[in-house]
Amino acid sequence: METPKINVGGTLRPQWNPTIKLAVGILILLFLVAAMVRFHIVLIPIVVGAIIAYLLYPVVQRIKQNSRLPHGLATALLYLVIIGLLTVTVVIVAPLIGSALTYGQGELNNLARSLAELPPEQTVQILGFEITVQVLSDQISTALLDFVRSSATQPIELVVGVAETFLLAVFTALIGFYLTRDADQVIEWLHGLIPRGYQSDARQLMTEINRIWGAFFRGQFVLAILVGVIITILSAILGLPQPLLMGMLAAVLEFLPSVGHTIWIVIALIVALLEGSTTLPVSNVVFAALVAGVHLAFTQFDLNFLIPRIIGREIHLHPMVVILGLIVGASVGGVLGVALAAPTIATLRALGRYIYAMLFDLDPFPMVGPPSAPKADRLAELERIQQIETVAPPRRRSRSRKSADDDSES
Repeated sequence: METPKINVGGTLRPQWNPTIKLAVGILILLFLVAAMVRFHIVLIPIVVGAIIAYLLYPVVQRIKQNSRLPHGLATALLYLVIIGLLTVTVVIVAPLIGSALTYGQGELNNLARSLAELPPEQTVQILGFEITVQVLSDQISTALLDFVRSSATQPIELVVGVAETFLLAVFTALIGFYLTRDADQVIEWLHGLIPRGYQSDARQLMTEINRIWGAFFRGQFVLAILVGVIITILSAILGLPQPLLMGMLAAVLEFLPSVGHTIWIVIALIVALLEGSTTLPVSNVVFAALVAGVHLAFTQFDLNFLIPRIIGREIHLHPMVVILGLIVGASVGGVLGVALAAPTIATLRALGRYIYAMLFDLDPFPMVGPPSAPKADRLAELERIQQIETVAPPRRRSRSRKSADDDSES
C-alpha cells in the first residue's frame, strides 16, 4: 500500500500516519521531562526571567507610547531604574538588618554575663521549665562552638554557594532583560508554531491564561504591600521587637500562600517568647499567646476577605487543591514552586478544560460553567459575571449626571 503524500511548498512528502505522530509526540514529551529533571537548575533563572519579562513588558510598552523611545532603549531605561531602586532598598534595609544582628548579639552577651554571675547549681525557669545554670551554660557553649567550627571548616562551600547564587541572579536578570527586549519576536515566533486552524483557539486560550497570571501578579503585589503595612502597625501596637522588619517579612512571605503565614507566626512566637513586649506589661508567655491570637484573626481576614477581593475570581481554587498544589510545587520547584502553585493550577485547569472539550467535540469557549452546557447559557453566565465585576458603586444623588456617567465609563 502506497504511503499517502502531502503537498508542502510544491513538494510531495510522505505523510506521517497517526501511530508515528503519537510515537514522536511521546518521545518528545519524555525527552522534555528528562531534560527538566536533569537540568532543573537551569529552569529556575528561565522561569524567573520569563516572569520578570511578563511583568515588565506592559511597562516598557507604556514608556514607548509616552516617550516614543525605541523598544530596546525603553527596556534598558526601565532596567536601570529598577537597579537604582534595588540599590536604594539595599542601602536602607542593610542598616536595619545590621541593627537587628547587633541587637541579637547584645542579648546573647547579656545572657552570658547573667549566667556567669549566677552560682552553677542555681536553677532558672525558661518557659516554665527549671534548668540549672551549669546545664544551660554548657548547652549554649556547645551550640556556639558547633556553629563556629562549622563556619570555620566550610568557608570554601560558603563562598561557592554565595558565588553560585550571585551568578544565578545575574543570569536571571539577563534572561529577563533579553526576553523583555525581544518579547515581540518571541510572541511572533510562538504564534508561527501554531497551525492556522488552531490560531483562533490559541488566542482565546492565551487570553484566558493571561487573565489568570495578570490577576495573580497584580493582586499579589497589592496584597503584599497591604499585608506589610498592616503587620507593621499591629507589631508596633503589640510591642513586637523590630516591627518594620516583621512587616517586611510578612510582605515577602505573602507570596507563599498558606505556608507564609505559618513561617511568620513561628518566627514571631520565638521573638515574643525570648524578648517579650516593648509596650505591654505582660509576661512573655502571655504576650506570645496574644501575638498568636491576633495573627490568627488577621489570617482569617486575609484568607477570607483580602485574597478573594484583591486577587479575583481567576485564582479562586478550593483550599484542598491549593494544599496539594503546594506539596507538588515544593517537591518540583522548591520555594518558587510554592509561590507559583496557585496560578499554575489555574492554568492547568484552563488547558485541561480545553482538552476535555476537544476530546468530546464540545465548544471550549467561553470558559465559564460546565463545558457540556449549551454555549448560549455559558455566554449569558459570562455576561452576568462581567456585569458584576464592572458595576460601579452607587453614587450620591447630589452629583451631576455628567460626573456619574464619567464614573460609570471609567
